[in-house]
Amino acid sequence: MDYIAFIAGLPEIDWDDRKLSLTVAEFREQLKDYISGRDERLIDLFFLPNDNAQVLRLLRKQEPDGALSTVYPVKLLEDETQEPDKTIPAYLREFIADFKEEHLRYDVSPENVLSWMYYDYMMNCGNKFVRKYAEFSMNIKNLVVAFTCRKYGKEVAPEIIGNNAVSKALRTSNSKDFGLSMEYPYAEKVMSLMNNPNLVERERGLDLLHWDYIEEAVVYEYFSMEKVLSFMLELMIVERWSKMSSESGRKVFMEVVDKFRR
Repeated sequence: MDYIAFIAGLPEIDWDDRKLSLTVAEFREQLKDYISGRDERLIDLFFLPNDNAQVLRLLRKQEPDGALSTVYPVKLLEDETQEPDKTIPAYLREFIADFKEEHLRYDVSPENVLSWMYYDYMMNCGNKFVRKYAEFSMNIKNLVVAFTCRKYGKEVAPEIIGNNAVSKALRTSNSKDFGLSMEYPYAEKVMSLMNNPNLVERERGLDLLHWDYIEEAVVYEYFSMEKVLSFMLELMIVERWSKMSSESGRKVFMEVVDKFRR
């Protein structure tokens, strides 16, 4: 399906933008007039991490987090944790069942199990751009975790998710770059960023890796669903950093700090 009218009406956004003429929430609201079915579910995929976090809270008998903007209503998620049906994605239903049976399928923390299952779900969807971007994003997250574990003398393997070539190398290699730089040049870039003592510059650099990947992935796309997805992902990055100069700036900064202290 072509999204000519919708894409033509979108504002230009740049990496260094700090003032947004369109928020992610407004983008999604406007898109509702143009999108349905399978394409709508592709958009939702990128917002499911909040549902993951909410489901974990509910399974642990904690109060729902009202600050989390989820794809599915909290009441529905509460019902699903009691008796899963086919309303929510398959990976979430499977995780709920495994958690309640106290038999998670991977030997990592529940958070990492759910993240692993989420990325597997993304990497098996019908859209090539989504599959490739999900794998790239998972690889970056795993590289960050691996270099951080090494820095603080922690075991790497229990913190890695996924079962692709990068995941396997991070679990088993003892070389400085985990033997990845030749085939995955961005591994060396992540290693360099992780040596930067400035936490915000480090985080900005990681987001720039994502931005560059998105730009390259859709260089020949113009009015397709892939172009819609790429705009949304870039808007999410710009919106996040635009908050640095707002009242929530300190909160965002502290989230960055906490992320790298763990």
